[in-house]
Amino acid sequence: MKRLLCSALAVLLLCSACHHEEIKVEKSYPYLLLVRYSGKYGYCDRSGTMVIPPRYDNASIFSEGLAAVRQDGKDGYIDVKGTMVIPPTFEAGSIFLEGKAAAKDNGKWGYIDRAGKWVVKPKYADAIAFTEGLAPVASEERDGFKYGFIDGKGKFVVKPQFDNAAFFSEGLAMVTIGKKHGFIDKTGKLVIKADFDEARPFRDGLAMVKINGKYGKIGYIDPKGAWIIPAQYGNATDFHEGTAAVAKNYKWQIIDRTGKALFDKEFVAPTIYTEGLAPVMVGKKAGYMDKNGKMVIKPQFDSASIYVNGLAPVKVDDKCGYIDKKGNMVIKPLFEWNQRAIDQYVNYYTFVK
Repeated sequence: MKRLLCSALAVLLLCSACHHEEIKVEKSYPYLLLVRYSGKYGYCDRSGTMVIPPRYDNASIFSEGLAAVRQDGKDGYIDVKGTMVIPPTFEAGSIFLEGKAAAKDNGKWGYIDRAGKWVVKPKYADAIAFTEGLAPVASEERDGFKYGFIDGKGKFVVKPQFDNAAFFSEGLAMVTIGKKHGFIDKTGKLVIKADFDEARPFRDGLAMVKINGKYGKIGYIDPKGAWIIPAQYGNATDFHEGTAAVAKNYKWQIIDRTGKALFDKEFVAPTIYTEGLAPVMVGKKAGYMDKNGKMVIKPQFDSASIYVNGLAPVKVDDKCGYIDKKGNMVIKPLFEWNQRAIDQYVNYYTFVK
């Protein structure tokens, strides 16, 4: 069940309370920030006021108005008022997507609806988020565990036959056959042959793939499997907002969808753009640059992450605060700098949304 991780900013496996890579915040709900204080997780609003006190051992970001939280070793779900609307009875639970969340009971995964009722009974060894109407699940077959794809009623649309699988993105899903990776459409047809040693889901019309083994090179293909950016990089990120970070000889650059560098600058670590800005390290301090390579917020923080809804978390003396897009500290650095929570936002807003 390996996943290709191509950026220090992107961690796909989040926590037991948020099993897989998901997903999409509904704008009709209040925007609450997942924060950690005195070892517990809670939620604050955009002013920094604690709306839901820090009382959970683990927690996810909100999606579709609900968040997975852990109490007494079990996962349940709260609404934006902090009311436990689905009791904590699950061994683990994922973020909601398309009205369903993967949940674990007695060692098996299934899917629940927003009322906490099983819509697909727990019988799978692995269960990943529903996207584009389908979800990859691992079923025990005669030749071992195999991945297939089910619809919202639990019916197999693509029978279990793959050694691994990822969620659908832009109409295609990555699947693993043996040790190689390719892509299928929603009928299960292998539309891009399993010729790659590593592969990532499509983003911005391109998928990052690796050839020539573990120490081979990375490039980008289109939905027909044609090389758009040749395999030439030692490391890379997915595309987001029309850009990706790529590395040659341990030096990182920012490229566009044609493979052209946006500007003549190199960095010591990867970064990713959201809302037109990207966090970068300059020496030992982090700031933010625009797509012209101009530092619009000077390097002054010990660490920094992506912008979401106009706010970005920054690290000051081991504490987490939030700045606006002008660099103003709108939420004072009072919370713990918790990479697990921050990685959820990176994953949520750049890998699937």
